Amino acid sequence: MFKKKGILLLCLCASMCMLVGCMGGKSLTEEEQDMIAEYSAGVLLRNYDKYNQRLVKTEPIAPAVTEQPETEPPTPTPDSGASQSGAEAQEQEQLNEVSLDDLYHVSGMKVSYDSYVACNEYPKDGPMQLTAKKGQFLLVARFVVKNKSSKPLAVNLMKRNIDYSLDMDGKVYQPVIVMQENGGMNYLKTNLKAGASEKAILVYEIPDESKDPDSMVLTVKDGGNASTIRLK
Repeated sequence: MFKKKGILLLCLCASMCMLVGCMGGKSLTEEEQDMIAEYSAGVLLRNYDKYNQRLVKTEPIAPAVTEQPETEPPTPTPDSGASQSGAEAQEQEQLNEVSLDDLYHVSGMKVSYDSYVACNEYPKDGPMQLTAKKGQFLLVARFVVKNKSSKPLAVNLMKRNIDYSLDMDGKVYQPVIVMQENGGMNYLKTNLKAGASEKAILVYEIPDESKDPDSMVLTVKDGGNASTIRLK
């Protein structure tokens, strides 16, 4: 084994001599001499078994991967909010403000708002008296329905699905179903003689804490038509 190492050393020396010869007699710089000496020492150490600290061939180091910063989700542009507001405004603009007669559109029938009353019982007496639940009161909006024609008039609004939204200081309420001879204004079904009239009501159940509102607005809506009434 030692002979092989000796032969290797001789070959190395010969290679160095050949390298110097190939330089065409040109003298080597100090830096070039150091590089040749370092390379020669490394070859000897890698192949010499008795050297207890043999050089180990190192694996190439993979280039470090730079983590890309997480991208934040795109911020909504002001245009999206403006579009939504525009859509809501457009929906409101599509509602046509009309009179009650034009909204119901029943030939020969005239409807007018009369008054309202806030109470715990309505009417004061009678077989169809309504009573408020505990912690609530009744707000009753009264209308007058009249047959202005010269012949009997049959009225049936039960399948019209007319909306009666009551806005009280920003809180919206819907009327309850009540037992009335004509069904109440929200389910009106009646027969009127020529020139005759009768009352029809809407009943809302309101919490006691909302008994003295600053504003009450009733909106009657049918499809794209609406009629607004301020209760007073």
